[in-house]
Amino acid sequence: MILTVKLMTNGTFLFDFSGDLYGAGHAILAGHDPYHPGFLAALAAVKHAGGFVSPAFAVPVYPPPLLLAAVPFSLLPDTLSGVLFMALMVAAMVSGLRLLGVRDWRCIAVALASWPFLFGLVIGNLGPAIVLGAGLAWRFRDKLWTPAIAIASIVVGKLFPWTLLVWLLVTRRFRTLALALVIGTIGALAAWAVIGFAGMSEYPKMLSNLSFVEQGSGVSLVAALLGAGVPPEVAKMVALGAAGLLLFAAYRFARCPDGDAQALGLTVIAALTASPIVWAHYLVLLFIPIALASPTLSVAWFIPLMSGLLAEPNTNSQVQMLFWIALEAAVAIYLCLSPATRQRLSRAPHWPIAPIACDSQV
Repeated sequence: MILTVKLMTNGTFLFDFSGDLYGAGHAILAGHDPYHPGFLAALAAVKHAGGFVSPAFAVPVYPPPLLLAAVPFSLLPDTLSGVLFMALMVAAMVSGLRLLGVRDWRCIAVALASWPFLFGLVIGNLGPAIVLGAGLAWRFRDKLWTPAIAIASIVVGKLFPWTLLVWLLVTRRFRTLALALVIGTIGALAAWAVIGFAGMSEYPKMLSNLSFVEQGSGVSLVAALLGAGVPPEVAKMVALGAAGLLLFAAYRFARCPDGDAQALGLTVIAALTASPIVWAHYLVLLFIPIALASPTLSVAWFIPLMSGLLAEPNTNSQVQMLFWIALEAAVAIYLCLSPATRQRLSRAPHWPIAPIACDSQV
């Protein structure tokens, strides 16, 4: 909590919201290109030349559908829009957890008190909106349109949780997957058309430059490997390989009775594993697999809370990277336990030695 207050007083307050969304909305309203590919290209050139580039910057990089969704905020004064955005993120987090099956108010209180949630709330990030989208996809998983729209919106808005599409695949929701792909494609093209296709040709290169500039920072597996001296391309391949193992585990669990929840949770962790850029607030997504595995209070709910022990945003600390990756691994292991083992673990003072899966072993 002290760190949260410090962030609010040192210029970080609503940093991402102002730079990534609010400013982009103003640019769109003025008929300007909301993107700044030249700025990112300049930063990439400095880093290629061996110079230091601080990762503490915020420029619009989200796909056009999300920037268009931010336009209404830009019609309001900046302070009012920021407060409204924060209120919506709190509501999204609570609603998302409830849609995931959580009815225990203690679980919701722990999630709202965690460093990933508080950090993301203060800087104005969209993590809780992803929790809400995942909750909608889960709650209405046997429907067609709602999960398709929810997952398409998540992927088109943030890109890195593309692994949620794999959940639809491995759980054999082929019609929903096809519909999500169609909705996402049409939505992206329509949004580009609204802004006059501004920056469309440069967008892939802009994302590449962003990844290059920021890939050594944050708490991603790629960043940890880079810090250990692993070449960048090898680090990315290792991260994708680890994510692939998680997706394979999701496939195996999806074949088990009642394995939908474990499969969805593993695809969420796979998204965090594969992404070369993972900031501290991204770990609010860990509450998705935790809620699916344990809708009532258990030791798992305190795993993200432990991140506050090493809560220093935007650092390149190898210890912090490894610690936060260990938290992701702990959630993944907990998710792979059988329901009976998770119930015993909630009462036991120690972790079991090995996870227990269903008859279809991972």
